[in-house]
Amino acid sequence: MQRLCRITVPGLSIKSDFTTARECLLRDFPNIHEVVATTAPGTVLVIYSGADEADAWYALLDRIAASHVSITPRRPRWRGAGFGGGESAA
Repeated sequence: MQRLCRITVPGLSIKSDFTTARECLLRDFPNIHEVVATTAPGTVLVIYSGADEADAWYALLDRIAASHVSITPRRPRWRGAGFGGGESAA
């Protein structure tokens, strides 16, 4: 009989981490049949049979979330004369 387990991990990005998370869960836990992304932030649905290993699944997902480095592009701030003129260098 298949069961469902919903796991929410703060910091887990479904957009960038889901593929890795799914592959690792399916590889490391033979009782997992499928991992499905949800629309809730940081939440996946695990379809499994056999023993519930939710703590181990959470730990793996937490490691994946922690290893994800988010780089936010920022606009450069120019000092003095900037590109496009208008400012005088003093």
